Amino acid sequence: MEAQERKVKLGARVRELREAQGLSQKKFALMIGTGQSYLSDIEAGRINVGYDLLCRIAEGLDVKVGDLTDKA
Repeated sequence: MEAQERKVKLGARVRELREAQGLSQKKFALMIGTGQSYLSDIEAGRINVGYDLLCRIAEGLDVKVGDLTDKA
């Protein structure tokens, strides 16, 4: 799997889990300490996500990092 494909799949998984919990991008971005536009870029697969932020995303969604990446 290529890097771009992984970014897109990870972003889609983050969006899926965030929406399943009824969280807006704005609220979730505040929860994980990032900006709404940055979160939007992550969910669209436009940027790489560092490990620290990936951990904060997983914590904010109450899942393991593997739950975000296994389907990506």
